[in-house]
Amino acid sequence: MGEDRTPSFPQALMRRIRYGGSAERRIGRYIRTGAIGCAIAWGLSLGYLLLSPKTFTSGFVLVMPGTGEGSSLNLPTLGQATSTSSSPFASPDLSPTENYRRLLLSSRALKAAAEAAGETPEAFPTPKVELTDQTKLIGVKITGRSPTQAAMRAEALRIAFQTMLDALRKDEIETRESAHRSQLAAYKAAVAEARTKLTDYEASTGLVSIEQYSSIVASVEHLRDALRDADTKLANMRAGVTELSRQIGVTAEQANIAMTLRSDPIFQALLEQLAKQDTEDAVLNSTHGPTAARVVDLAAERAAVVAKLTARAAALTGNRRFDIQKSRDLSLHDERARLFERLVGQIADTEALAAMRNKLAEQIDTEHNRVMTLAPQASHLDDLKRDVQVAEAVFSSALARTDTSKSDYFASYPMVQTLEAPEVPRGPSAPLPILAVAGGFAATILIIAALVLTWIRTALLQRILKNA
Repeated sequence: MGEDRTPSFPQALMRRIRYGGSAERRIGRYIRTGAIGCAIAWGLSLGYLLLSPKTFTSGFVLVMPGTGEGSSLNLPTLGQATSTSSSPFASPDLSPTENYRRLLLSSRALKAAAEAAGETPEAFPTPKVELTDQTKLIGVKITGRSPTQAAMRAEALRIAFQTMLDALRKDEIETRESAHRSQLAAYKAAVAEARTKLTDYEASTGLVSIEQYSSIVASVEHLRDALRDADTKLANMRAGVTELSRQIGVTAEQANIAMTLRSDPIFQALLEQLAKQDTEDAVLNSTHGPTAARVVDLAAERAAVVAKLTARAAALTGNRRFDIQKSRDLSLHDERARLFERLVGQIADTEALAAMRNKLAEQIDTEHNRVMTLAPQASHLDDLKRDVQVAEAVFSSALARTDTSKSDYFASYPMVQTLEAPEVPRGPSAPLPILAVAGGFAATILIIAALVLTWIRTALLQRILKNA
């Protein structure tokens, strides 16, 4: 009984894997497998073309200017305000185009665009935002079921984006203005407080300006100059009085008394009466003798007149021991009397000048004490005026800065312009026939490659087993 050489099932399976059966049968299987695979691949591509809904794409391109701007406002006597806006691309750590890309994709912009397009936010598609490197361009694309819908959605998104930027800028300006107005209120209160302190201090001291204090100091110097001139003139006039007194032989006091008595009509009338009595007495003494009754009565009358002269002179000059005979000698009407008049006039001028000099000295002392008193007050007044000037300068600068900040509309959100506006697309963006054909060809190539690798698997397996 012969030995059974029929291979077992595992052995048959391994032999099938290694050798694949006869070549004729293998070719048939490979052709059928390849045909089925290619049919499926091209069927999927054709189904993509026929069954996929048509999609249309529209978009727009935005561009951002790269230069900043600056403005300066100088108000004489008020202050200066400078507003500078640097280029949005000046910082390497901040990209305004990336910020705008996020704003375009924000739910706020998409919701506003959906409302403008008459759609619900859920039905509005998410746009595709592309940033071109090394440029300031922002490309935005959005899809639609029809060319008109795609263009409408793109325009609605563009307008919503611009509107959102305007709202953000306006909100920023209003927020800044509110903060500035709060600061202005504080600065205005500081100005009012400084002015109140200044006016109260001026009212309490009577000093209204540093110029007033300087004028007081200057007036003291002028008074001192006038005092020095008065001292010089007074010395000269006193020297003249001394020289005239020496020439006349009387003192200045005596000459002054004589001129005082000469100017008094009562004293002069009594003096004339005395002169008549003296004349009559001389005549009677020579004719009747000293014992005559009239001579005795005349002596009594003369004594009464002398008493009256003495009393009148004492009343005028304050001298109780006045010598009537000396006064009569001083009252002679001759050239000597004119010298007396000159002497008395110069004495009067000297006394007037001396009085003026004393008045100047008193005034200098008063003004000097006033200057010493006002010195700390003037210093404090200068500090108060400086506080007012600083407060006013700060307030004016803040006010000017508030106005100039409004002009910098694009400080935080740079200006963006539409380089290409949305247009109605000429054809659908999907499905693309070229994409379907490329997919079919790619699938066909992959199927053929797989079949080729499967065909040569016998040689590969033999080499692997041999090496093992």
